[in-house]
Amino acid sequence: MQAAPSNSLCQHLVFQQTGNPADVLALAEFSPRPPAVGEVLVRLLAAPINPADLNTIEGTYGVKPALPAVPGVEGCGVVEASGAADFQPGDRVIFLRRASTWATHTTVPADALFKVSACIDPLQAAMLKVNPATAWRLLHGFDALGQGDWIVQNLGNSAVGRCVIQLARDLGIRTVSFVRRTEVADDLRQLGADHVFSDDDEGLAAAKAALGGAKAALAFNAVGGDSALRLMKL
Repeated sequence: MQAAPSNSLCQHLVFQQTGNPADVLALAEFSPRPPAVGEVLVRLLAAPINPADLNTIEGTYGVKPALPAVPGVEGCGVVEASGAADFQPGDRVIFLRRASTWATHTTVPADALFKVSACIDPLQAAMLKVNPATAWRLLHGFDALGQGDWIVQNLGNSAVGRCVIQLARDLGIRTVSFVRRTEVADDLRQLGADHVFSDDDEGLAAAKAALGGAKAALAFNAVGGDSALRLMKL
C-alpha cells in the first residue's frame, strides 16, 4: 500500500443540486481519500467535457448520482497511490467507468482503470474510451465491410464522426459525411474524408452523384428526422 498524495492543493467541481452547469457547479478544495485494498488514487492530467456529464449535472441523464456529486465520465491520469497489485505509482491510466474525473484527484476501484502508454498525448487518451471505441464498433459490429465499400454518416463533424473518418481511411473504407456547417469540410478532408456535403437535399443529390449509382454498405445516423431519411436513400 502506497501513501496518499503529496501536499499539493486538491480541488474538484461539485454540484449540490441539478440544473444549468454554469449555475450549479462550484470549485471546492477537498482531501482525496487514500486508496483501500483494491483501489487506486489517480492524479488527473486531463478530463473532457462529455455530453453525458452535462446531462448528469442537468438531471436529465438516465443515471442520477447521489448528491453532492462530482461529474466526469472520462479522463487520463497518473497513479499516485495504489492498494492494488496491478497498479503502481507513475502508471498512466484511463477510466473505464464514471469516476468523478472533474477533479485534480479521484480514488477508484482498480477494475475501473486501464493502463495506457505514457507516449499517448493525455488530451487524446482522456477521450479514448467513448468516441473512438464507438466508431470502431460502428465499423465492425454490423456488417463485414470490404476495401472500397462506402459508408454514409450524418453529424460528420462530431467526435464519433471524426473517428469514423480516420478509422475508415486506415481500413480502406470510403466515407460520405454530412455536416450542418460546410466550413468544417476542409478539416474533415484533411482527416481522410472522401466526401463532405451539407446535410440537406442539395447535399443528398451531391452524395448520390459521388456514389455513382452504388449503394452505401452502412449508414450511421445520429440525428434522426429528415437527415436519417436522406441516409436511407443512399
